[in-house]
Amino acid sequence: MKKVFVLIFALFVGLFVFSSCKNDKVDSEESSTTIEKEENVVDDFQSKPKDKPYYVGDAPDNYSMSFDTSRLCTISEKESKYYPEDGVKGVYLSAYGAANPEIFPKIMDLLNDTALNTVVVDIKDDWGNVTFNFETDNEDIKYSMSNTLDPKEFIQKMHDNGIYVIGRITTFKDSVITEKHPEWAFKNSDGTMWENANEEVFINPFLKEVWDYDISIAELGAKAGFDEIQFDYVRFAEGFETFSENLTYSKGEFENLDITEGEKRVKAITDFIVEAREALSRYNVPIGIDVFGYAMQVGRAEGIGQDFAMMANETDVMSAMIYPSHWSDYSFDIEKPDFHPYELVESYLKEEKDIFNSIKNKPRSRPWIQDFTASYLGEGNYMVYDKDAVQAEINAIYDSGQNEYLIWNALNEYTPGVEY
Repeated sequence: MKKVFVLIFALFVGLFVFSSCKNDKVDSEESSTTIEKEENVVDDFQSKPKDKPYYVGDAPDNYSMSFDTSRLCTISEKESKYYPEDGVKGVYLSAYGAANPEIFPKIMDLLNDTALNTVVVDIKDDWGNVTFNFETDNEDIKYSMSNTLDPKEFIQKMHDNGIYVIGRITTFKDSVITEKHPEWAFKNSDGTMWENANEEVFINPFLKEVWDYDISIAELGAKAGFDEIQFDYVRFAEGFETFSENLTYSKGEFENLDITEGEKRVKAITDFIVEAREALSRYNVPIGIDVFGYAMQVGRAEGIGQDFAMMANETDVMSAMIYPSHWSDYSFDIEKPDFHPYELVESYLKEEKDIFNSIKNKPRSRPWIQDFTASYLGEGNYMVYDKDAVQAEINAIYDSGQNEYLIWNALNEYTPGVEY
């Protein structure tokens, strides 16, 4: 009978988790009941003393079932029934655009009349507004809610048209919740909240209460029926390492770790991704993260807390923003990248593939490409992104052996005539 109890219990939990890896999402009421049962089982087991031996079987003194169950389901098993058979091909839609009677019909026509099959819509926008009217008792979320869209109505309309729905969350940039929780922001020496050049506030990725806030929003999206959750701005502010010494902020549980400041930032960002993935795995919903394309090339950007390979290893989908306009001269040996959309995308994907092949948990690659003209680069440094330029980016993706991508235009104005 030795070890029988432990083995039987482990088998039970394993079978329970595997049985939850299914393609069709369960009813929200059934899902919450299942989650409650799972938590009760694990909580009951973990409540047993770990500094004393068990009397049934020969379990080690510190035996625990607190392993990471979110890795028991692959991304394919977490896909909803609306996942496109020929791969995700999507466009960004702001909450404003979704509510605008002039913009929204144009996006629907584009999705229905072309090979595009996916929409990425803001759940929490770039300022921090929670744009969907979720039912919640969370006072922080209610404070940030702009009630722009009804989640079930919007998702149902998308699904009725065969459209896969990704909910985007601007994670650590938030000028709204910091009005209610200024202690979540970084403070200047005079006590004011630090802002970037666009007068936007970032919230502190070191704080678990900040994590809980963003993950709670993501869970509301999962419960409402979003097919996938995408986290953007999963980082510290650009150049943080150059001015952080002048700011006042807490490092929370990372404060006393015996590692460098850059390593603390990397650990905070990576640990957040793990926690978000684990939370959403309860709803059988995959997560994606957005990263700068250059994060892949530099490998480890400790200033903003991003280690490309570490982040890729912990997510289901990696969406690198590989807009040709966002690379400096001679990146990938291309003198002016914005003029060479095909070569830039092809070069990036080749290097990304090598990195993905070197890590344990390979994510799905779904890059962001541009459908906008970067005139802000100045004369001689940009070109007009017409249908040929956008087509070149897409052709490079297919020629690289991939078939998924997302297209960005902040104004939701997409170039006609592209063969998606």
